[in-house]
Amino acid sequence: MTSAIRHFNERSVPGMGGVWFAMPLIWSLLGIAIAQKPDRRPIEVANAIEALAMKLVLEDWDGGTDPRVRGRRNLPRVGKTFADLRRPGAYVTQPFRQSCAQPLATLGLVEGTTARFNAFGLTPDGERLLEPLADVGSEIATWVEGSPSPDRMVLSKIAPTETLPSSVRSELMRRIYGNGAGAERRKSIRDAGAQLTSDVILGTDPEGLAPDHLIDLRGGIMTVRLREAALQVLGAVENRIAKHRADGRVPQLPLAEAEQDDQIRAKVRDCLAEAERAAPHIETVRDEADSRAFLRECRTAEGLLQRLAQRDGVVIVLRDGVLVPGPAFGADVAVEGDRVAVNPGVPELPRIANLLALTEDLSDDATPAANGRAAE
Repeated sequence: MTSAIRHFNERSVPGMGGVWFAMPLIWSLLGIAIAQKPDRRPIEVANAIEALAMKLVLEDWDGGTDPRVRGRRNLPRVGKTFADLRRPGAYVTQPFRQSCAQPLATLGLVEGTTARFNAFGLTPDGERLLEPLADVGSEIATWVEGSPSPDRMVLSKIAPTETLPSSVRSELMRRIYGNGAGAERRKSIRDAGAQLTSDVILGTDPEGLAPDHLIDLRGGIMTVRLREAALQVLGAVENRIAKHRADGRVPQLPLAEAEQDDQIRAKVRDCLAEAERAAPHIETVRDEADSRAFLRECRTAEGLLQRLAQRDGVVIVLRDGVLVPGPAFGADVAVEGDRVAVNPGVPELPRIANLLALTEDLSDDATPAANGRAAE
């Protein structure tokens, strides 16, 4: 269901990837700009800049629980030269930079023949956006060339907890909500704000949302809810196999036995009921085939366990009519979807929360203490 969930997140808030505060866009732009001069890979430079910004914050302050501050585990053990921070594993495996490629292109700040980050170059608009941070760019360029002690005062301007200059924030806001592709959908989400919840979307016709946008939002919410119901079925199977193992039995469960298990059958009934609730909304969406196929699979009890196990193949594997542990059995498996930032009124579609958080971060009254306060 990965492609379906990504589709609905993209349709809910087009073009903005997983960005939920603005500073990662600046780290990425600086990395692209500076990499062009010493002929380094933009990914390498942008990742190192992000790591440096985090390290300097952590050296002065532990960052509390602010989710914009990462690297608490690795960064205290490494130095702060470019050679130190460019190394894989020096910072985190998934930097904020990974969520920036799509919005950088959407906002007209980079150009390139592919969506690959290393293929990007700055557009004239991207170069102008960085002008208020010219001293930062110069300092980082010197650091990339080998300076061991970057000026902390200058680089404090790009700390993850810092507010960007007003001119940069206003230009980013103009580009997000201007007249480009997807802007109308982004505007409607912004204008609805925190009052936009899953229940509101499903139960009313919120003012300002176009009919086709509302169809996509409803289809996305119900697809995610149906997936969760299906995961609950697999979770019941996993629990039964785990109990067999704990009791000293072979950790497996024949399909016939699973179909008679009371707890598994209860989860199957829940899944069937969720499928019926989801059907009117998913069937209305005409351009997303995977969600409709998944809906069909979840509407019939007969063979449901077999179909779900065949789709999964990670936690539960079907082998010769027997359900057995997969490679991720007993582990918490992350599900697809973007990271929720704040105001998670529509938790099924995290990009809505991300856009509201980004808008707050770029607002005229933005302060470091006011933005990005979300659970990890």
